[in-house]
Amino acid sequence: METTTKKSKLTTAAFALSLNAGILILIQGIVRSLQGRALEISGVEDEIRRRILLGIDLHIVGVIAVVFGILIIVGAVLLYQPGKETTGGIIVLVFSLLSILTFGIIGLVGLILGIIGAALALKKK
Repeated sequence: METTTKKSKLTTAAFALSLNAGILILIQGIVRSLQGRALEISGVEDEIRRRILLGIDLHIVGVIAVVFGILIIVGAVLLYQPGKETTGGIIVLVFSLLSILTFGIIGLVGLILGIIGAALALKKK
């Protein structure tokens, strides 16, 4: 009986960490999109894109982060469904690692939470 309770707590912790990771990366994407619009209006965007982002538009980075955040949230939801824990853990892990491309502190915290949540989910198996 103790093993069932331990697994349940492990699943809950993995879900909570993964969900928070997805939300943080989603926020990072929204911030990047708004930041790209603000820089576009000010006229500074071209210099930033050229020097830092290798020509990638901040709007595109924002949209990519939003997609990653949504997919991490989907993976977190799969963690709670019986038999789909491994699939959810892999989704969370892959898209958390890919979120490093969003270039931000919020995304970095999401990356760390996502990796820990995915590790807990995969450890359950």
